[in-house]
Amino acid sequence: MMLTVTTGVVALLASTIVAAGIPEAASSAAVPPMIVTVISSADMPPRLVAAVLAEADEIWRSAGVSFVWRRVAPITPAPQSVERDPYLSNTLRITIGNAHGAGRGDGLLPLGWIVFDDVRVPEQEIYLSHSNAQALMESASAVVGVINQMPPSQRDTLMGRAMGRALAHEIGHYLLASKSHTDRGLMKAVLTAVELFQPGNSTFRIEPAQRRVVAARLRGEPLVASR
Repeated sequence: MMLTVTTGVVALLASTIVAAGIPEAASSAAVPPMIVTVISSADMPPRLVAAVLAEADEIWRSAGVSFVWRRVAPITPAPQSVERDPYLSNTLRITIGNAHGAGRGDGLLPLGWIVFDDVRVPEQEIYLSHSNAQALMESASAVVGVINQMPPSQRDTLMGRAMGRALAHEIGHYLLASKSHTDRGLMKAVLTAVELFQPGNSTFRIEPAQRRVVAARLRGEPLVASR
């Protein structure tokens, strides 16, 4: 099994594919919503979870992708994995907890990760690390300001923004069924702390070719070509 992680201290590492051969006409057909079960640890503030989901939702909305968020009652501790259902491209589970993850061995902390069974087969689970996001924010005081002087609501807004963008990226891995990188947009290889925490999310563009791949995948259509 292979792991793909979204990481960051002053930068965020990411990945994606751009597939060819998906006709333009395919994008005009209705795209079913993605069903997402959200499991969070009991110590996770509800407004933070809401901010994470709202950020990911806004990023993907521009690509015509919608979500049905099914929030499960908080549990202690949040599980690293849950029993799997039969594979469906529009079904996913997200766990928000305080695990640190394996990382990349270069000191960068993973904000989120998804495991691939092989190069093109992602598992149906994404993990987001609240503790790693907090460490990232503390290391980026030059960008966000002094953390211990912020009201809780401001901290949750900033954390939700960064974690939501990490979640949107990992959803991209899942929907594109690839561990590859691009040089711009949502699946850009490296993102700075400014890009993660700034109010606008225009940096996280989803390219037209990626949109066609995602739409086809959510409709259960075969991909013509990818790498």
